[in-house]
Amino acid sequence: RVTGDGRIVVHDAEDGSRPVDLALEHVLGDMPQKVFTDHREHAATAPLELPDDLDVAAGLERVLRLLSVGSKRFLTTKVDRAVTGLVARQPCAGPLQLTVADCAVIAASHLDTVGAATAIGEQPIKGLVDPAAMARMTVGEAVTNLVWARTTGLGDVRCSANWMWAAKLPGEGAAMHDALVAMKDLMIELGMAVDGGKDSLSMAALAPTADGGSETVKAPGSLVVSAYVTCPDIRATVTPDLELPERGRLLIVDLGGGRHRLGGSALAQVFGQIGDDTPDVDDPALLGRAFTAVQEAIAAGLITAGHDRSDGGLATALLEMAFAGNCGLEVHLVDDDDPIAALFAEELGLVMEADEDDVDAVLAIMERHRVPCATIGRSLAEPVIRFAVGGGTVLETPMT
Repeated sequence: RVTGDGRIVVHDAEDGSRPVDLALEHVLGDMPQKVFTDHREHAATAPLELPDDLDVAAGLERVLRLLSVGSKRFLTTKVDRAVTGLVARQPCAGPLQLTVADCAVIAASHLDTVGAATAIGEQPIKGLVDPAAMARMTVGEAVTNLVWARTTGLGDVRCSANWMWAAKLPGEGAAMHDALVAMKDLMIELGMAVDGGKDSLSMAALAPTADGGSETVKAPGSLVVSAYVTCPDIRATVTPDLELPERGRLLIVDLGGGRHRLGGSALAQVFGQIGDDTPDVDDPALLGRAFTAVQEAIAAGLITAGHDRSDGGLATALLEMAFAGNCGLEVHLVDDDDPIAALFAEELGLVMEADEDDVDAVLAIMERHRVPCATIGRSLAEPVIRFAVGGGTVLETPMT
């Protein structure tokens, strides 16, 4: 019964005892805040040292074999492609149904063309160089993946943030704090928000060593941002597969400010290194404007294919577009003079295909939103890949 005396009591009628007799204030009152004490430990990073004779073909030979770049098995073995009939965009795209789609789209019902889109971002290796930059790049990747579905706007995007961190070890709690603050600040600038998530904060264990002792083994701190947003038209989704051989023109939106930082990249990883200078979201306002501009171009039907510059860099993004479209391409990067940096840096960026008659309209939209955009090449019916950097050909090979 409710007594109003401010106490919660469990009374045992058998022996008259009170196994529970607590003041409600002790249960529901202000609990003391828990205090965590940690300190920052700066990682001993070193500049990236690549072989002097490294060329683009040799770099691709390694990067495309890296599981995080070349393997889509996690999609092909777990993807739900048919159940409910409400899946408007699943991972497989193009004539060969390759698993390259950047975002997923579902319909609200069997009778509507409205629905929702979701995409993820994750950049764990960059966190070994700079946890705050990793968090910002994770948010950036989620945004550049989500942009290919027509949405109701960046301000409607909500996210699930999943943290995996050995937060109780020295320096790790501070690193996670820095990453969290960086994610929060960037999302506030973009108008996004986190409304859920999951934390695994005991990512360390004692493992036996050969001499009979033990050592602490920890997982690198990582963050996965799963973004979701409403879609006014599920039919307007753009996929990476090139659709206009010969007529298609390739455009790049560079969100990295002309930088080509290789720290934490797939190229660094395949040479057993991390580097000391990682990509970052240096201009959050530009990222927001680019999202709005690309959304406008998609709504106008001007974009036939699109992909983000992420794991593996620009070269991988372009190759995946060609593979998925089962065609070739030629690219000329006239403003760059270092082919390795230009093609393998994982700065934020977008690659788009548009009909040659629509290129001026796309460039006009980008200019109006003050978003840097340039034509860098074209799609080919011939299954061949040609890359030229600074006026010299650095790769020419059959697409297969």
